[in-house]
Amino acid sequence: MKLLSGAFGSWRPHVALSPCIETGRLVLRPLEPADAEAVAAYLGDIEVARWLVRVPHPFTTKDATDFIGQCCTTCDLGTAATLGLVMRGDDRAIVRGIVALHSLDTRPEVGFWLGRPFWGHGLMSEAVDATLTWAYANLDIDAITAGAFKGNVASLAIQTRQGFEVVGMSCRPSLIENRLLDHVDTRLTRARHAARPWRP
Repeated sequence: MKLLSGAFGSWRPHVALSPCIETGRLVLRPLEPADAEAVAAYLGDIEVARWLVRVPHPFTTKDATDFIGQCCTTCDLGTAATLGLVMRGDDRAIVRGIVALHSLDTRPEVGFWLGRPFWGHGLMSEAVDATLTWAYANLDIDAITAGAFKGNVASLAIQTRQGFEVVGMSCRPSLIENRLLDHVDTRLTRARHAARPWRP
């Protein structure tokens, strides 16, 4: 993994978080307004959106534009870093999914999704691994939380491979279901991340 930019010291409020991280197959970079069409297309897929907390269905290009604007704002405030997954060598640089670190000023959490055509190739494991490695190398945080709605086997498998441990259950709202759903809560400490013998 290579840090292309954004490699700075400990996180502190009001410092923009805009890393660009390169892995073997991916470039993880901040979202741009031009990404709205691709984000709308992939989040418009009910099989992707149903596992996410704050995503309505249908999900329009306007929704995507608003979402990207919010991501840019939180990035500028230094409370979140939202990175689009782009395949290396893709001349069009189309975003295929997202990894986000948010609530960095309160309770750091990572979330992620990937467009359905790209499932099953280990791309999200690669992206999450790179993002967590960057976070613990550059931010002054002791733990990162995550989780997934009960039944989201793929997301929980990625978290398990990264060393996240289940710490409880909660209920979170689903905009698509319009109700509270059972949510598996997980956590990865800095020490556990540093000590892990595994790779995704």
